[in-house]
Order: sequence, then C-alpha cells, then structure tokens
Amino acid sequence: MTTDPIVCLHGITSSHTTWGGLVLATKPLGNDPYCPTLLGHGPVGRRRKVAGYSLEAFVADVMAQINRAGLDRFQLVGHSLGAHLASMIAERFPERITRLVLEELPVPARSRRDPGPVYHRWSGLLIKIGALRGYKDYDPVMVSRVLDQLGSPRPEWWQQLPRLTMPVLMIGGGPSSYLDQRRFQMVADELPDARLIEIDGGHRVHITRSDEFLAQVVPFLMADAPTPWKHELSD
Repeated sequence: MTTDPIVCLHGITSSHTTWGGLVLATKPLGNDPYCPTLLGHGPVGRRRKVAGYSLEAFVADVMAQINRAGLDRFQLVGHSLGAHLASMIAERFPERITRLVLEELPVPARSRRDPGPVYHRWSGLLIKIGALRGYKDYDPVMVSRVLDQLGSPRPEWWQQLPRLTMPVLMIGGGPSSYLDQRRFQMVADELPDARLIEIDGGHRVHITRSDEFLAQVVPFLMADAPTPWKHELSD
C-alpha cells in the first residue's frame, strides 16, 4: 500500500471534522489523514483572517500548514471549495501530489460567456444569505468573497489543468446537487489521467452517501501503484 500521506480539505462553511468517515476508514490501513482548517473557519481559521480572502491566500495558508506538518509528497482530497483549492495546489505543485480526489468541484467559467459552476445564478445568493446564520462557526464575509471568486471567469485555472498529471478521481453528486454536473466531464477531458464517477447524494456525497463514497475513494488512495484511468461516468 502507498505510504504517501493523505491531506483532506473541507468545503466552505464546513470543518475538518467532516472527514471523520475517511479517517476511520484509512487509519486502520496505516494512513491517518491530515485535515487542515481553512481560512475564516472555526476559532483557528478565523484568527487567520486576511484581506479579501483571495483564493491564492487560501492556497498559501493551506500549503503553510502542510509544510509545517512536514509533508513533502502527499495525496490530496478536497470537497467543494476544498476541491477547487486542491486543484489549484495540484496545478502549482504537481510534483508533490501523487493522487487527487475532487468531490463536487466548483468548475469556474472559462469566459464571461460561460455560465459557470452552478445551474442557477441565485444559488450563490442563497448560500450567502444562509451563511449569515453561521457567523459563530465561520466568517460570513469570507463566504461572500469566496463565492464571488468561484463565480467569476478563471481562464488561467483552465490553462493550467494539463499540469495535473497525477491520477485524478472526480466525484459528482448527481442531479440533487446545485452544481452543474455537466461541467465535470469538461474538466476530465482536459486531464491526462482522470476517472469521473457520479454518486447521487447531492453536494455532500461524503456525508450523504458515505459508504459509496468510501468504496470508491479508499481503494483509490490506498492502491499499490498508479493505475491509468479511462474517462468514464458510472452510477
């Protein structure tokens, strides 16, 4: 089994505890995931406020935590915002990422004519409004600024996708998710070694369909050696 450590990045308004199921599944196999807290989340993350909450600041903060933990090469798992940050990290440091799992990745627009990651533009507004109730757990300003960035065209992100040469497992949450599931295949088509699967569990597949999620992710992360994946969509 691989000895490369696992790093897990949670989604927006969530926390590191969301990965409890994956930790319980992989720890007995000798791999205890490292789960950082993102900027603006929880007591720890809120103490690390930064002006503007740029996605680049999130990446820098995550990498600082990973480096302090002494991790050189590692496997990276991300959900939602965490998936987008994971993709950015993999684009910038492909030599350090041995495997990549992207659950419900918000796929940004290529240009202003591209509709962007969600089916309906009001989805982001509803999330911003709902985030006001969780101010004790995360910074609502952070939520608003992150969603604005994810909803804006990011052509440079698309240009860097071919740098993701490591095996990539992409997981979509199916028709009950508010993210446009059709966009995942667009990303997979840009990657040299990607597998795309659908688990109909909505946006938080690792919670709502935990068993199915772990059945796919644990063998992928604990495999003996990289295996080229064909682009495929399965139930």
